[in-house]
Amino acid sequence: MADPSNPSQPAALLPLPTMEQEHAPIVPSLLNPASARAPSKTPGPAATPIQREQREKKESLKKRESNPNGTTASTLGKRKANAAHAYPSPQRFNVPPPRPQDFEAPKEDIMVSHEPLPLEMPDGERQLYKPIDLAENKKGYRYQRAIADPLFPHKQFYRCTSPPPHYSRLSFEDADRYMHYSTNALITTNEKGWRMVRSNVCAREGTLYYEVKIHRGVPTEGPAEQAVNGPQPHVRFGFARREAPLDAPVGFDGYSYGISDIRFEPMHRSRPAKFFHPKKGKAKGAKAAAAAPTPVTLAPDDQNVKEGDVIGLELQLPSLTLHQKIVSGVYNPAVDIGDGFDQPTAYLEPGAEGNLDIIRDRIPVPYKGNSYFEILDHVPTRPMELYTDRQTNLANLQAATPGSAASKDQLKTPPNPNHEHPSLRTLPHSALRIYKNGRLIGTAFENLLAFLPPASAPSKTMGAREGFDDGLVGYFPAVSCFWGGVAEVNFGDGKEGGFWAAPAHLAAHANRPRTNTSSSSSRDHATGNGLAADVEMAMGGLLRGDAGGLGFDASGSKRGWNPGRLCRAIGERYKEQVAEDVVWDVVDEVDFFMQDGGFEGRVGSGAAEAETGVAGAGRLKEEGE
Repeated sequence: MADPSNPSQPAALLPLPTMEQEHAPIVPSLLNPASARAPSKTPGPAATPIQREQREKKESLKKRESNPNGTTASTLGKRKANAAHAYPSPQRFNVPPPRPQDFEAPKEDIMVSHEPLPLEMPDGERQLYKPIDLAENKKGYRYQRAIADPLFPHKQFYRCTSPPPHYSRLSFEDADRYMHYSTNALITTNEKGWRMVRSNVCAREGTLYYEVKIHRGVPTEGPAEQAVNGPQPHVRFGFARREAPLDAPVGFDGYSYGISDIRFEPMHRSRPAKFFHPKKGKAKGAKAAAAAPTPVTLAPDDQNVKEGDVIGLELQLPSLTLHQKIVSGVYNPAVDIGDGFDQPTAYLEPGAEGNLDIIRDRIPVPYKGNSYFEILDHVPTRPMELYTDRQTNLANLQAATPGSAASKDQLKTPPNPNHEHPSLRTLPHSALRIYKNGRLIGTAFENLLAFLPPASAPSKTMGAREGFDDGLVGYFPAVSCFWGGVAEVNFGDGKEGGFWAAPAHLAAHANRPRTNTSSSSSRDHATGNGLAADVEMAMGGLLRGDAGGLGFDASGSKRGWNPGRLCRAIGERYKEQVAEDVVWDVVDEVDFFMQDGGFEGRVGSGAAEAETGVAGAGRLKEEGE
């Protein structure tokens, strides 16, 4: 064998590849003494013909807005997806096979005490901790727990799951990193400026209710002087969408609706408002319809939300059927009069039936001993930024001259159900009502902004597909704390059951006795039967035949699924979301099973490819085969 350290000894040269032979110099030079080079000691992959990646055809913005369900293939991060299909379908990405530890049940979150001094409740009986080693949601990215399951081989084995405790609570991943919690994840605080945390349940349709109790905030004797005593603890609460920033209070921008403890004011777009009682009956004339309702004059005891007060928040949303008409641009106020719950969900106007599918583009990624789904999250849109801007006065909008440079960066009309921008379309029959210690204070907001795609859109620069609903788009209960403010939430599904100060129309439904199934669910997860635990958790109330369960009206008789006009605890959404995740995981597995050829390549879109030899011998079609 030739010695490379001895230049006089000729080296055994290997034949050059075809491409190097074509571009090799004819005459050797000082910088290139030989037309061949020594073989590399680094092992390389098998020689394959170099194929140039086909460029993705970019569509114009106008064409993308007209076709929100476009099936153009995209990328999630730097991982490439397989080819798109003619029908809406989730993307499969090139990911490594699951590890043995990925099949284990999700581990409990690790929580550490605050240093150097622990954060405690005002009574000193409970301590608040900070969760660590979590994949936290950031701007443009969202993370959801995943687990590998051998029953889902065609969708790369991964499906949804959640760590204990298994009930509606504050989310550790969907929160700012400085938030601290109690061990049951129902009490939160923050020692710095405004920070926010969202819950693990979201409201999409119907009337849902939850409560907030203030443990540290405005003192019972009234607000203290900030100039003398320095910053004081405060709390805000309300509902927020996924686009709302976590390092800001609830009500900071157009993506959240909040209530402040000081002065007890509704907050939206960082602008305070007043409570009001909606007018009964139909307004006659344009002036009467545009007139603002009479604000509510708060009593002296209600000027602030003080420590020990219980605030109830009741969110009312129309049906997803009506919601879909609005975001699709086919809403007609002369025809669509009601809230949509009386209309069959299978019927939609032409042009609005294309967005009913639940499409979830997710990549399983490992992080510090746990598995997560990485999702390209929704980001604020330009029209919403103009709507939130402090210089935008909705009461005095001036139409820009067509063709001018300012016409694209100026709102022409305030938000309405038929706005030109989908993100600024509002939902009729939607409202947020506020209760204090069981008494109705008034309505804080009406005609809330729509959230279904394309009203909510992911980042275009990251290559995410637009116009798809992943099933978790909606309004989340949210709490934000400032300078040590402490608040506790009650979603109505705790072990003790019921609310602290439920209103009269909700007390009979919310305070019904409940059967606790958390022990059996935890036992199933411990034994590895995660899917069985998720199904039992979601369907336990229905199988037991509780009169207050899902699908029953206030009288206790079974009348089908109609959550619209019955005010429910938002904690009931947790079991519904678990059941929805199970169903959608099964649907995705069946979809990929058909794409891979079905049984022995005889069924589905993969069958035709198997006949022509396109489909590989493996179960999954890997990129580059």
